[in-house]
Amino acid sequence: MSQYLSKEEIKQWRSSLEKITLEEYAKRLGKVLEEDKQTSDIIDIVMQNEKRLYSSRESSNPKQQIIKLAKKSQDIQNETILNDDEYLKTVKSRITCKKPLTKREDIVLAHFAKNKGKIVYAKDLAVILDLPCDYVYKYIKNLRTKITQEVLQNADKGGYIFKI
Repeated sequence: MSQYLSKEEIKQWRSSLEKITLEEYAKRLGKVLEEDKQTSDIIDIVMQNEKRLYSSRESSNPKQQIIKLAKKSQDIQNETILNDDEYLKTVKSRITCKKPLTKREDIVLAHFAKNKGKIVYAKDLAVILDLPCDYVYKYIKNLRTKITQEVLQNADKGGYIFKI
């Protein structure tokens, strides 16, 4: 009997409904994972030290890491919103809206205002809003209908240009 997990045992672990790591599964069977395996994949050769970093990060408390990341992303989002509010104040004093804008529409409008005269792509807005690109088009369409002026125009090679 081998001291390492076989391919069949790994397949059994993957098909298992139990939520345990592969390392825990190997310990239950009294086996270990084969760590040092010769590979010709360039990514594995370049990133060989990353396995150790990943396993050491995994051993710390994952709940605290998630909370820490959530707080950090919230701080960044709040900082972005505060900076965007400055742009919105100046832009909204020229622009008139038929209906009030939602928070996300304000963020999109502020990004357009920051990049006035430049091409802005939906993928850039998707990153800012943390949404898929398909959802961003909805906000652009809503902005066009809510703003009375024609300040948001399609660019020739894709994207949108904000012109005041």
